[in-house]
Amino acid sequence: MSLAAGVSYNTLVVVAGVAAVGFAAGVIGSFGVLRRRALVGDAAAHATLAGVALAFLATGRRDLPVLLGGALVAAVAALGVLVLLRRVTRTRDDAATAIVLGVSFGLGITLVSGITARGIPGGAGLEQFLLGHAASLTAADAGLLAGVSAGAVLVVLVGLKEATLVSFDPAFAAATGWPVTLVDYALVTLVAVMVVVGLPAAGAVLVTALVVIPPVAARQWTDRVPTMLPLAGAFGLASAVVGVALSAAVPRLATGPLVVLVAATIFAASFFFAPRRGWLARRRGQKDVEGVWTRGRMLAAAVAAGEGFRRREIEAVVAGDAAAGRRRAAAAWEALVREAAVVPTAPLAEDRMAGGGAPPGQADADGGHWRLSAEGRVRAVEWSRRMRAWDEIVRNRPADARNGLSIELPDPDTVFGAAALRPDD
Repeated sequence: MSLAAGVSYNTLVVVAGVAAVGFAAGVIGSFGVLRRRALVGDAAAHATLAGVALAFLATGRRDLPVLLGGALVAAVAALGVLVLLRRVTRTRDDAATAIVLGVSFGLGITLVSGITARGIPGGAGLEQFLLGHAASLTAADAGLLAGVSAGAVLVVLVGLKEATLVSFDPAFAAATGWPVTLVDYALVTLVAVMVVVGLPAAGAVLVTALVVIPPVAARQWTDRVPTMLPLAGAFGLASAVVGVALSAAVPRLATGPLVVLVAATIFAASFFFAPRRGWLARRRGQKDVEGVWTRGRMLAAAVAAGEGFRRREIEAVVAGDAAAGRRRAAAAWEALVREAAVVPTAPLAEDRMAGGGAPPGQADADGGHWRLSAEGRVRAVEWSRRMRAWDEIVRNRPADARNGLSIELPDPDTVFGAAALRPDD
């Protein structure tokens, strides 16, 4: 009975600590993702192992606050070196990140393996910071992780307006007097803090996933920062809780990798099934857009053909030789018929005499004839007007065309404003 209670209590302690880290990592990591600083967090994470080893060598203590303090110093130092490499040597961002990541991680592995090889008292087990050791968290450790996580989230809430502005439009923020560099460094430092706090949960190798995957998953569901932050936090929290539960249910499965795998599963589900940005939604949207374009071209072809055109003549304008093009043209034609943009007309006299025509007032796919309805003619005229307007913009204002033209062929007046399209006097 007491053993079961002890196991239950230990699991609750681990869940509380890791869940707090997961929630805060999702919230803080959102700004790292929006500012395209994901790899910066990875460089800081790989430097933490050296900080843990140096903190142990300097103090001889294995207390979690001491080791995490050393990890934070090493992470901030790595970020400082990264900034210097970018500015002094003009090294590209990806190359500078790779240099800092590789060198700092190599130093950490060397220090930890050296401590183990020399048998320094109390040094055994430092390698657990590679993949995390959530199962060994004490109540005090969980309280520390939860407290730091709550403090980091509070800092973000206090500076939410500034952080959002800098993340989306740093040029405007600088022009209006905001200290963009200071806010940017503060956000990166918060990412480093969450990387360090996440070490016991996921380890130096995987902790970046806690800061990156939940925000990326949340981004699939929304375009608004006030919605993205709690959603990313919820994804991080859910990943932590489910990962810890799986680790407790299946013995000898490490908690950190399971937490990351659960987060990856949430991301995969978001990638495929999110209602607006998900893969399935984008595929449906792409087909809808292709249908709009194809129907517009068909209407323009119908205007050019005049009264009494045949279906196959109009479909041939947009179908091409590929089977997919023919299927797309057939679907577009059926849509125009359903929308009553094209209506059947009586077949020509020679068709009736040849016996190949349809009865008056009807039309089949091959022998019948069609015409534009009043609504179809209005749509065709509007499509042709937009085509002419965009052709003028493409020839005279190619930069505007690149920014505003898409396959949906939007109304140029709506995109640029009617006044902007008037010729100069």
